[in-house]
Amino acid sequence: MMLDKHAIWFPGQGSQRVGMGKAHSERYEIVKDTLEEANEALGRNLSGLMFEGPMTELTKTENAQPAILALGVAMYRVYSREWGYVPAIAAGHSLGEITALTCSGAIAFPDALRLVHKRGELMQGAAASGIGAMAAVNGLSPTVVALACLEASASCTDGNHVVVVSNINSEQQTVISGHKEAVRQASQRLALQGASVIPLQVSAPFHSPLMAPAAAQFAEELSRIAYGELSFPVVSSLTGMPYKDAGEIAELLARGLTDPVNWTAVIRYLKTDNITTAVEIGPGNVLKRLAQRDHLSVFALDDREDEVHVLTMSRQSEPAGRYTIELLNRCLAIATCIRNRNWNQVEYEQGVSVPYRGVQRLIDQLRESGEQVSEEHVKQALAMLESVFQTKGAPVEEKERRFEGLRTEFGLDSLPGAAPYNREYADSLQ
Repeated sequence: MMLDKHAIWFPGQGSQRVGMGKAHSERYEIVKDTLEEANEALGRNLSGLMFEGPMTELTKTENAQPAILALGVAMYRVYSREWGYVPAIAAGHSLGEITALTCSGAIAFPDALRLVHKRGELMQGAAASGIGAMAAVNGLSPTVVALACLEASASCTDGNHVVVVSNINSEQQTVISGHKEAVRQASQRLALQGASVIPLQVSAPFHSPLMAPAAAQFAEELSRIAYGELSFPVVSSLTGMPYKDAGEIAELLARGLTDPVNWTAVIRYLKTDNITTAVEIGPGNVLKRLAQRDHLSVFALDDREDEVHVLTMSRQSEPAGRYTIELLNRCLAIATCIRNRNWNQVEYEQGVSVPYRGVQRLIDQLRESGEQVSEEHVKQALAMLESVFQTKGAPVEEKERRFEGLRTEFGLDSLPGAAPYNREYADSLQ
């Protein structure tokens, strides 16, 4: 059966490695094309750095961030366009939140690439003074770690001795960040309480007040971006709640440089939304490992076994002739990947966004109720596709090919409400 109602997760900085994306680009043309699109947007050979390194260059913040985002978007396109999946909700860890917003349609891919490259430059610049440090604390609760940070910071009142909790990754793993001496003192206190404290090899005290100058400059960059509506909910790792609308994006992403990442709050929200399964999209499997104690089933697409498992589920369907939620999901996936040639925002909202969201709601309702997908449900999804094709200005031959693909994939003689298939016309397009 298909994946049940599930979330998609995107990792943050630190998940980069030499060779990232190379195998996927060899298996999937859409990954290769997406990485080439990233090269063009940035005016440099980002994919070459991802594939060949060296690691010293790839690890630089201004390189690692666009590399991780580019691969996340590329793998998401496989998940959505090739396999036909549509998530119930998404989240990302720090940088990964920008990837999630990009995949939701809130930030255009070229804009996102340039944005995270600049984010990386600003964060790297904040490290130039060499006064900051970070450390991972394992084995103690976030509350205990936060208290140790307060005590270490209180020993100095001139503002040059600050350490704070920067990441709450799980109930047993917290990261601290701040001035070197304050981080050292807090680490000593925590070690005496039984924690395993590991200094991190990072270039700046991320997610701490020391990043305020970079956050202010990043806010200016964010103000220049035009944001679109989210096609699926994205949970903020600062608030632990979904973005209400695109108007919140700039403020929360700017705050993300100074405020802590609260991944445990994200997990709590997903559980309240009855999410029991997640797919990690991007390099590595760090988020899957973090979820080991959260009673969630997580598949990391960068793990070959997990990838095959998710792909296999996408190809399973109910007996031929029966309508399924997978068919409705595939209609959404097709609508997403149709190239847009119409930049009239009013027409786009009415002809694309409104009917698309209507089918999303329909799928959610069917999943919750367990109701069988009917002919009327399929008609609504196909009417949405008709509207998207027309509004986006897609050529009629693309529509013919897409509809024939639906018929073939789902073993249907015809699609309810769609025009009869013209075999002679379709053959002329080959």
